[in-house]
Amino acid sequence: MADHHHHPPPRQHPHELSMAAEGGGHHGTQTAMAADDAGHDRRDWHTWKQPHIRPEEKHRSSGVAWAVVILCTLLAIGVIVAGATVFAVYLIYKPRMPYLIVTDAQLVRLDYDQGGTIDYLEALITVMARNTNSRADASFARVDLALRFHGSDVARLRAAPFMVARASAAPLRYDVVSEGRALDASGMRAMDASLKSGVVPLDLLGRARTRWKVGIFASLKFWTRISCRLHFFYPGNGTVMDSDRNTCTSRSP
Repeated sequence: MADHHHHPPPRQHPHELSMAAEGGGHHGTQTAMAADDAGHDRRDWHTWKQPHIRPEEKHRSSGVAWAVVILCTLLAIGVIVAGATVFAVYLIYKPRMPYLIVTDAQLVRLDYDQGGTIDYLEALITVMARNTNSRADASFARVDLALRFHGSDVARLRAAPFMVARASAAPLRYDVVSEGRALDASGMRAMDASLKSGVVPLDLLGRARTRWKVGIFASLKFWTRISCRLHFFYPGNGTVMDSDRNTCTSRSP
């Protein structure tokens, strides 16, 4: 009969038990730290995802937004009203550009020596300032015109500011006198050729400032510019060609 020997379980060394206990304790500590980190992460994410806004900040933001909306609405209404007013005034008054026009001119006297100097020149020029608006008065200011021969100034024609009533005209009559104007070589040749042909050309150019007044409304100011050539029969009676009368007019941009 066989003997059965019972062997007791191996006994762990006290040092190994201590190591196992310590190992288990360290694992538990790591697990607890991981749980704490996860809790912190969830709290941080929740705080970032849903920031806390105080009631007074919400009220202030909504007030600013409504103020901007109201301001933009008022500006839009103002622009519409202003545009409608300007359009209505245009339909009622139908303003037209005032302008200048040469209605008559005459070269009274021309003394020219062969040295290339205009010793004496006299010319009569009538410039009409016209306002064809039936409902609006017009003003003319800073009238500054120049009478030239072949690019050289012979005389300046100016006028003080004046008004022209609606549907009317105001004449500007100039008695131009010029003395001692020297011409360059090309001007001398042009004058010799003109006197031989019996037709002396003089250029009139310049500008004036115009403005309309329509009731309580005042329109913008505009420059009206004139640039044309007047042909005079000289030597002769000195009258201007018929084709130059009432055709030398100013233009506005």
